[in-house]
Amino acid sequence: MIPDRRARAAGGALAASLALSCATGGSAGKPSIGVADGDPIVRVEKEGRPGSLFAPRLVPLKEHIDPPFRREKVVGVSLGDPVRMYPLGLLDGYAAVNDEAGGMPFAVVRDPLTDLSAVLDRRAAGRTLTLDGSGAVWRGVRVLRDRETGTYWTPVTGRALAGPLAGETLALIPSAVTTAEVWRELNPSTLCLETGELTAVSLRLRLYASSGEEGVSGRKTADRRFPPKATVFFVAAGNDALAFSADQVRERKTVASTLDGRAVTIAWDGALRVPRAWRQVVAARQELPVVPLYWFAVLEQFPGVRTLEP
Repeated sequence: MIPDRRARAAGGALAASLALSCATGGSAGKPSIGVADGDPIVRVEKEGRPGSLFAPRLVPLKEHIDPPFRREKVVGVSLGDPVRMYPLGLLDGYAAVNDEAGGMPFAVVRDPLTDLSAVLDRRAAGRTLTLDGSGAVWRGVRVLRDRETGTYWTPVTGRALAGPLAGETLALIPSAVTTAEVWRELNPSTLCLETGELTAVSLRLRLYASSGEEGVSGRKTADRRFPPKATVFFVAAGNDALAFSADQVRERKTVASTLDGRAVTIAWDGALRVPRAWRQVVAARQELPVVPLYWFAVLEQFPGVRTLEP
């Protein structure tokens, strides 16, 4: 069984390598399939690439064919009981994992070229959607396409960029990108995504993470508030976005700021070891999604992004 798994992993790594070589050649000259906010939605791969999961299998860790090593990163989702985790090494091979828990249909999405990991509510315009790869990017991040209407969605904010549902939004759901060790210590009964593949991030993508390549656009950022390939976190509302590093929040413990003109609190969760954010809505606190993304991609997605003051 182990040799077969390694063969599948090698094949997956080769496919990722070929796609990466093609993508990082730059998106200039590639065909446009639409325009959103003045920027083209550019096709860089075949439609439906990369593929998605539509009936994911999740199992207890003791039944997993390759439980993630303790320092491997996972996306933790607390919807229903038991909670769930999705290793980044498995998510890297898919545009989206369409799942459901606690009565909520959601999708875990991942773009390894920008280090985006997010969870989207799959409901919009009174219907539940199935998200798939589109083979396209917008502002440097992979775009999703739903199977029901053919609408194109950005996973960064959940907004529909083009198609029948343009202008609708898939709500981002708060989640935690942390280590497998932290998540399973807090949630011993967690379920884990099982695809029959190795859960570790591929060597090719590890090399990309330490390289000077900046995604698919071929451009280089000159904004040095953070290093281009630093993984930062952002919260966004309307046209306003605020970005910060984990170290900034961990050192300060709690940060008071504003977002779209409203007060927002950013705090370090010492148990999960991630930053979290809230804003006050009437008499209750509403948690905001805190999404990780490489700094160069944040700048492409949010040209006017603010950062925390020193």
